[in-house]
Amino acid sequence: MGIEKEISRIALVGTQRTQLPAEVRQQLVSLGVKKDASDEEMILTGAALVTKIKKSNFIPQQIPLAKSEAKEESEQVCGPRSIKHLYMIVDGAFENALPEFLFNLSKHDKCLPPEILPDLLDQSLTSPELWSKLKHSIGKRGEWLIQQNEDWHRLITQTIPANWDEASNDDRLRILSKVRKEVPGRAIDMVREAWPQESVNQRIKFLKVLETVKDKELESYMETLLDDRRKEVRRTAVQVLAKMPDSALSNRIFDRLKSLMSIKKRMLKKDKLEIQLPDKLDDSMIRDGIDPRVQWFKGGVKASRLGQMVALISPSKWTSHFEVPASEVLEMFVRSDWGELLIQAMVEATNLHKDEDWIEALLSFRIESKDRQRWQNLNVSRLMEDVSDKVFNQVAIKGMKQAKGLLEENSPITTLLKNSVSLWEDELTLLVMKNLQTWLAGETSRYWNGWHYRTILKKAAFTCNPFLHDQLTADWPEESRIWSSWEKEIEEFLSTLYFRKKMVEGLVR
Repeated sequence: MGIEKEISRIALVGTQRTQLPAEVRQQLVSLGVKKDASDEEMILTGAALVTKIKKSNFIPQQIPLAKSEAKEESEQVCGPRSIKHLYMIVDGAFENALPEFLFNLSKHDKCLPPEILPDLLDQSLTSPELWSKLKHSIGKRGEWLIQQNEDWHRLITQTIPANWDEASNDDRLRILSKVRKEVPGRAIDMVREAWPQESVNQRIKFLKVLETVKDKELESYMETLLDDRRKEVRRTAVQVLAKMPDSALSNRIFDRLKSLMSIKKRMLKKDKLEIQLPDKLDDSMIRDGIDPRVQWFKGGVKASRLGQMVALISPSKWTSHFEVPASEVLEMFVRSDWGELLIQAMVEATNLHKDEDWIEALLSFRIESKDRQRWQNLNVSRLMEDVSDKVFNQVAIKGMKQAKGLLEENSPITTLLKNSVSLWEDELTLLVMKNLQTWLAGETSRYWNGWHYRTILKKAAFTCNPFLHDQLTADWPEESRIWSSWEKEIEEFLSTLYFRKKMVEGLVR
């Protein structure tokens, strides 16, 4: 009799009226059920496991199970409490806690229970990000289970076709990426040979693969593409060359910029950066990616040429050139007659080069700036996508310490808190919650002028330290006239923290 029928028979008559056969017990243990569990627990867990494992297109049909059909599980599966937490996450009650659960699972050398693996493996097929977190916690049981379903094979197999000429577009990118790592020069030759037959979109993708290794041969090839007939190709080549340390293109553009700038010494004020706008656009500037038709939000065509050049240059070149920190370079640019254009160009350059020092300087500048009208068009949202936890907390803490009263909905600090995925330090969490508590205590209007705080609460529920739960349950102004409008959101925030706290504690044991 198959194990599925045997489990169904015992579940029907009950464990009190029949005993669990030793063979069935042994087989359930081999599938991951705890060997010291009671008969009733074994049947309940086994029934759930068999239902799940059927998704893998494999179900043991005969008893006893051949030893070769499943690996003995050597890792420690997380305990019953953690399994309960995991089901609550997967069922959607606290779905954003899954990355934290998987991180702590791996941190404490435990693996996922086998009965939940099929669902998570199915989700991983469409979520590479989930798989990157999940794969370290599936254990030998998960590795074995993946082999039973062809759909799951691609999670662990990265077979790269050998035939470049007959490969699909996606496979060509995989082949090219492999060759680029192993034989960089050969990858460039492959692109040259395939270039005439490829679409412009595929050509751009080829160039993105090539830029992963920066060398003189790549620079030489990219220089030839500055003369390509397709604008998209020329623009991509410019960006690849701009990101290469000390490329000829970067040096050419920086030399042009230096010739347009000079420092004017002043007696009673700080020195001022004087700028001469580029008078004309010659063929060499156009070849280096300066578009004569682009016009930025402020200034005419000449100013836009200046902005385009600054946007390509690595921000670190300015700190080296002026021999001052990023914050002082920003002040120098702000004092110039073209401050708004220069700062926006520096945002573009920082986004292109992913310079952490400049990300911090620009975010701090945007949050601390008191001249809001002047900088209302300065968009730093893309910098928030690359900010590190350290920089995020440094900037956000400074912003919260300067905040007076209710944070405005579209203020830079509100945008930073709502959009960042960084983990919050305890100091930041306490500052934000104190700010909210103070506002709730003094607010009498029932208008929804604090709506954006609800978004901040939802963000903080999964990014702040859950062990602050007990401390954060105090000092909420329940006597406030508007407490009834906020009670639900506050309770959801605290219950999420409590769940995460218990979840982490359960994985430690």
